[in-house]
Amino acid sequence: MSDRRREAVTDRRGAVGDAVRNALDAVSRPEYTGENRCLPCTAVNAVGVAAVAILIGHHRRAFGGLAALAGAAAIWLRGYVVPGTPRFAPRFVAPLPVDFGAAHRTEADSGSLAADHEEDGDIDPEAVMERLVAVDALVVNGETLRLAEPFRTALDDRLGEMRAVDETEVAERAAAVAGAGVAGEVHDGRVLLDGRRDAWLSRPVALAETAFAELLREREVDEAVAREAARPLRAFLETCPVCDGPVRETTLRNCCGGPGGVSGDPERSVRACADCDAVVFTER
Repeated sequence: MSDRRREAVTDRRGAVGDAVRNALDAVSRPEYTGENRCLPCTAVNAVGVAAVAILIGHHRRAFGGLAALAGAAAIWLRGYVVPGTPRFAPRFVAPLPVDFGAAHRTEADSGSLAADHEEDGDIDPEAVMERLVAVDALVVNGETLRLAEPFRTALDDRLGEMRAVDETEVAERAAAVAGAGVAGEVHDGRVLLDGRRDAWLSRPVALAETAFAELLREREVDEAVAREAARPLRAFLETCPVCDGPVRETTLRNCCGGPGGVSGDPERSVRACADCDAVVFTER
């Protein structure tokens, strides 16, 4: 084979490989796979796919096998096959005598207010920081940043008020700051932001990010900047959004059970409440 022909074959193989990767990226849903995978959702969909494959296989064995492979691939790439699974799967499996680790979910798989807005990722982090300093939310302390004391006081007051309201109101307020077209629902103590890209927020994350975003918008910060800033601002929390206990540096093993939970990285550093173990911030 000539060098030119060999190069042409290599180019074609590279083009095919790129096309396959692009196709996989187009159908994948990273917010529901990898470390974000919901085990109840996966289990419910696996059972559903198996049932459909068995029914089809009774008539055409080959088609049953294809259905099983297609369903497994969809679950692997997208997290689930049945539409709306994240809304009902956790409640569906709750009565079962099987531990899916739901009680040990951490911030790493709980989403954020900005999850429905991919375009927010184009916001310059330095511009966000400058805006937060300009509205007296953050102050520069040497080479570090900290919450401005008046802002921290306002935050403590807002969180105290939010702890007193019911979960439905928290979900509605989280949806309001998450953007137009987003609805908030409560399922098993977590908030589901139902938009273009569904996001699950743990209670500490929902409380903290909603409080931050509300306070920033009241200071006339653009809503996209407020959403984007809400997550990193959680790193500055000194008291727990849920119980007002002290927040400390720790690991998932010490606050969430390590391998007993859904995390496969028990030594991962987090900021969590020393009293109730609520995880308030995890480094990505």
